[in-house]
Amino acid sequence: MSDTSPRVFVLVAAAGCGSRMQAGRPKQYLALANGRTVLENTVDALLEADGIDGIYVAVSSDDETADNLALAAAVLKTGGRTRAETVYQTLCSIKDVVQDEDLVLVHDAARPLVDPADVERLIDETRRVREEKTASGAVLAVPVWDTVKRVDAAGLLVEDVDRESLMRIATPQCFACGELREALSVNLDATDESSAMRDAGHTVAAVASSARNIKLTRPQDLEAANLFLTRNMKLRIGTGYDSHRLVGGRKLILGGVEIPHTLGLDGHSDADALLHAVTDAILGAARLGNIGTFFPDTDPKYKGADSALLLKEAYEAVREAGWSVVNIDAVVVAQKPRLNPFVPAMQRRIEEVLELEEGSVSVKPKTNEKLGYEGREEGISTQAVVLLQGRSC
Repeated sequence: MSDTSPRVFVLVAAAGCGSRMQAGRPKQYLALANGRTVLENTVDALLEADGIDGIYVAVSSDDETADNLALAAAVLKTGGRTRAETVYQTLCSIKDVVQDEDLVLVHDAARPLVDPADVERLIDETRRVREEKTASGAVLAVPVWDTVKRVDAAGLLVEDVDRESLMRIATPQCFACGELREALSVNLDATDESSAMRDAGHTVAAVASSARNIKLTRPQDLEAANLFLTRNMKLRIGTGYDSHRLVGGRKLILGGVEIPHTLGLDGHSDADALLHAVTDAILGAARLGNIGTFFPDTDPKYKGADSALLLKEAYEAVREAGWSVVNIDAVVVAQKPRLNPFVPAMQRRIEEVLELEEGSVSVKPKTNEKLGYEGREEGISTQAVVLLQGRSC
């Protein structure tokens, strides 16, 4: 191989609407079992492959979702009416950064299970065939193992098909940027990059891919992806507890929601006992300490602090450690005030702070039947249980 090998970039086509998924929103933004969207999982998988110099995600011009995701990629609003147009417009938009001789791997946003080892083999094979001038590029393809038969218009079997010469074309598909851009410029209706390249007179090689590299198209495909992700996840459970005295002259804030009452919780910060318990549960599950070690009450900068901001900061550390929240279940013990009317707002606020799917948080108010300090209305206590998940490999 040459010591001056071309750089390698990835273009993730994410401008489709995914109507066959029947999910009410583009399939690339559906959440998978690990708490991250399809698109986030796709980019994560590509990042695990060695030898990639940059990733571009192409979305539609009116897309406002991708910018809010945790993507280690540049988001470009270069989507077109077809996949080929999206890829072509994106290649044109990055001409000043990606040179004609650089390699571009085009990948479907809806293929989050691509094996990084397959991506690395695809890059190596593309470089080999180009240096040997036996092909212009290469694509990942899945061998067909099933018996294949042709059927007629009535659905009757009419012919056996030799499966030895059949492969299911997948992505990424890897070509030189300039050659691919030129091929697409005259074929914006091509179903994939290999078709456009072959129509332009180029030869394309196939590299065997893992069968798990499925494209999420139907609801059952999501189930298959979740089964795989769950099998490769590790889980942690954390518990949190907090209590504060009720005093006059303070606002009562629970779960990030201000609740009308004659008394409020006393503390160094805003004394949001519910968020404090949730914070401790998350930190404990990730084995990162507790809220006191992160935000000591001896530090004046936390005087009157918004506990929602403290929770958000703690969760950022948890995510950096490779963990994400699956769900939270919490209890608030208070004789008064009556908290049930505020439960939906508290649940929504916690989900908002942690960027969780709706329905991920449960808050259950309880009175203490006038027993203990909660029953005497001297204070409020809270408990929280959290489930975290992270990759096991």
